[in-house]
Amino acid sequence: MFALCDCNNFYASCERLFRPDLESRPVAVLSNNDGCVIARSAEVKALGVPMGAPYFKEEGRFRHFGVEVFSSNFPLYEDLSRRVSDTLRSMAPDVEIYSIDEAFLRVDALPAAAADPEGFCRRLRERVLQWTGIPVSIGLGATKTLAKAANRIAKRDPSREGVFAMPGGAEDDPHLEGIDIGDTWGIGLRNAPKLRRFGIGTARGLKYADEEWLKKRFSISEARTSRELNGQVCHPFTERVKPRKTIRVSRSFGNPVMDLHSLREAVSSFAFSAAETLRKQGSAAGKMHLFLMTNPFGEGPGYAAGATEKFDVPASGTIEIVGRAMKCLEGIFVGGLAYKKAGVILTDLTDAACLQRHLFAPMRDPREGALMGVMDQLNRELGKGTVFTASMGILGRRSWVMRQERVSPRYTTRWEEIPAVFPPEGAP
Repeated sequence: MFALCDCNNFYASCERLFRPDLESRPVAVLSNNDGCVIARSAEVKALGVPMGAPYFKEEGRFRHFGVEVFSSNFPLYEDLSRRVSDTLRSMAPDVEIYSIDEAFLRVDALPAAAADPEGFCRRLRERVLQWTGIPVSIGLGATKTLAKAANRIAKRDPSREGVFAMPGGAEDDPHLEGIDIGDTWGIGLRNAPKLRRFGIGTARGLKYADEEWLKKRFSISEARTSRELNGQVCHPFTERVKPRKTIRVSRSFGNPVMDLHSLREAVSSFAFSAAETLRKQGSAAGKMHLFLMTNPFGEGPGYAAGATEKFDVPASGTIEIVGRAMKCLEGIFVGGLAYKKAGVILTDLTDAACLQRHLFAPMRDPREGALMGVMDQLNRELGKGTVFTASMGILGRRSWVMRQERVSPRYTTRWEEIPAVFPPEGAP
């Protein structure tokens, strides 16, 4: 049996964790550069604010209803996500991380869950709330798709108190009938309208659809989803996260950037972050692509360009990757333009432990691996940006950084931003 643990309104819950005054108040979190709404508390959802709504369109409504608005604080969210995962593993060792706020668990092999899986999940939910302060909902099912469906019911039906288990077989049908086909895991936004045209408007309808017809009209993906709704496992449990095939780091600038110096800082930062992610999954990159573009909707001249560098031997070192990024930037930069976005993409990824050497390429310094390991450890333990390349510029003087006018403190990852508690005035 699979269980899906999903953090409720995760980003909003993270912001509330250190602000108890926000309990029961509407909270919204914005995307990079404070552009769109990417997280909403239940109170904001009740106002009818859609996911992805541009902030400038909702600003008046937020002000009228007293919505507390935050810029995205990903260092805080990532750290709290890790803490939730560690708490889950304290009771259920087999955990498959699905996203920053979701994880699948194997509960059928746990002695503590054998007699009463639903009761076990209630205890797990209470522990997560007690240890991390993050509320979660847990759905149980014979497959991952059914666990996702059960989680949706657990989250939306207050009578379930955050936990729901699919009963199995035909008893699942009334519950699946209440789930729209567009909200069924594995059915994309593109295919949902097509399925509706054929009379399949709910998860139950997909469950009883002919498998061969689904393969012919749609794809194997929809056929597998139908199988999963029938209790046949098509997506097995995989505790080890598959390494990425491509690593991309890109940002829209908070303000248009015109000078080469600022672009060097930005591109260096993107390459630094990409190299860090590369090493984290134990990979090395065979190619690096840099792109640069102006605002396609701006008034000035439009420009978009890219350059690619190939490594003779796949690389994972920050210094080499940043250096190649600088070389690409020099080749595509055109002065006099207001640049809006840039990005670094690493491709042709391979296992860093099994590299194919080049006969004529110079050997890398054997100390590079140890140096990168120490740098990663310092940034992990003392906070992102503790160690960085000089080409990234001085923190606080970077004009290109994204707008974050409403960002909360990084309560759990920065010593200087740890919450301070003071006694009330006049206390002995």
